[in-house]
Amino acid sequence: MSTEDIRVRTLLRAFADDAFARWLLPDPEHRHHVYREWFVMVLAQAGAAGRVISGADGLAVQVWLAARTGPPSMLDDAGSQRLLDLAGDRAHRFREFGALSAERHPRDPHEYLALIGVDPAVQGTGVGGRELRGALGRWDAEGTPSYLEASSARSRNLYLRLGFQDHGDPIVLPDGPSLYPMWRPASRRS
Repeated sequence: MSTEDIRVRTLLRAFADDAFARWLLPDPEHRHHVYREWFVMVLAQAGAAGRVISGADGLAVQVWLAARTGPPSMLDDAGSQRLLDLAGDRAHRFREFGALSAERHPRDPHEYLALIGVDPAVQGTGVGGRELRGALGRWDAEGTPSYLEASSARSRNLYLRLGFQDHGDPIVLPDGPSLYPMWRPASRRS
């Protein structure tokens, strides 16, 4: 299995059934199909215009995008259109999320954690925190702050422990879960 296949598998497992995924695409089979292609496109885009970080075991995958003047895009124009085509009658959810997220995204230069997925078999064991600490140490060494949107209260608590702070009120998705915008200033003590 290739590194990309392992990364896609980890992301699919991590996001198979979370509240945000169900809000975007309620049908599990449709979700799996759309997410598989979406993750392949996101990893390719991040590989070209950002960073994909995963440990040797591939059990945690981080997708970081450099944001210099506002929200960076996880996909190029062709990929964005492909995603909307795949989403079909649920494309409006991707547009809604994109608009709400962009509206709240900081304009100051930073690294944006677009995705972090941890295989459910090792969630809660510290793998995600360990992997994330490594990336945050890099940004600290560069003096670069970071931003993300936590998709659950549980993940928000992890990010608080790692030095992130709430960045305004939660983003409330129409008829869906809340996301928690979070900012982490660069720290010299990683």
